[in-house]
Amino acid sequence: MYPVVITRPCVDTPNRFIAESSFGRELDMAATCAAVRDISGAKCSESLGVAKFDYKDWTIILYRSGRVDLRKIRDEADAQVAMSELERMLSGAFKQKDSAYQDVKR
Repeated sequence: MYPVVITRPCVDTPNRFIAESSFGRELDMAATCAAVRDISGAKCSESLGVAKFDYKDWTIILYRSGRVDLRKIRDEADAQVAMSELERMLSGAFKQKDSAYQDVKR
């Protein structure tokens, strides 16, 4: 499970919320942009490190840092479903931590 914070209600969608979460690891933006390229209306900028698209009922904003803004979320459980689906969608887009960092973490 990912940490999810419901920040505020959506202005344009009654009974829905804006939530923030994070994958806890950076995204490779070239791979991220490739992963969302076929989603109608998706916008992605490798240089800015951000992608925005509508997926199912949600509006998703991804940042290079791994932060995720989820809009039109029903509740925390809905946000967790969105994060799980995004993780599968972006499985090849997560940057690997370098081995020196992993050795320190052990």
